[in-house]
Amino acid sequence: MPRAFRLQVLLDLAQRHLDAATVELQRLRMQWNEAQQKRDQLAAYETEYATGLRRRLSEGMPAHQASDYRLFLDKLARAIQAQSEEVERRRAAWEAGHARWLGLKQRQEALHVLAQRHDSAEAVVEARREQKEQDEFALRSSKAGLPPT
Repeated sequence: MPRAFRLQVLLDLAQRHLDAATVELQRLRMQWNEAQQKRDQLAAYETEYATGLRRRLSEGMPAHQASDYRLFLDKLARAIQAQSEEVERRRAAWEAGHARWLGLKQRQEALHVLAQRHDSAEAVVEARREQKEQDEFALRSSKAGLPPT
C-alpha cells in the first residue's frame, strides 16, 4: 500500500489560503472598478455642467448664476481629484493583493509538484513490489512443478 504524502496537510492548507486570497482579490478588483466608475461618473457630470455653462453664457446669464456654476464646477473638480486618489488607493490595494496571491499560488504549485513526485515514486515502489510478488510466485510455482500462470 502506498505511503501517504507527508506534506498533504500543508498542501491542503496552501489550497485553502489560495482560495481565500482569490476571493479577496476579486473583492479588491470590484472595489477598484467601483471607484473608477464613480470617478468617471463625476467626470461626466463635470463635462455636462461645463457644457451647460458655456451654452448659458453664450445665451446670456446673470453673473451670480455664472458664479454659482463655477463654484459647483470647482467642487466637482475637487471631488474628481479625491476620487482619483481613491482609485489609486484601490489599485495599489489590488496590486498588493495580487502579489500576495501570486506568492500563495507559487507555494501551492510547489507543494503540488512535490505531491506528484511522491505519487510517482510510490507508484514505482508499488510496481516493484508487485513484480517481486509475481517473481516469487513464479519461482514457487516452478519449484512445485506447476505451470506458470
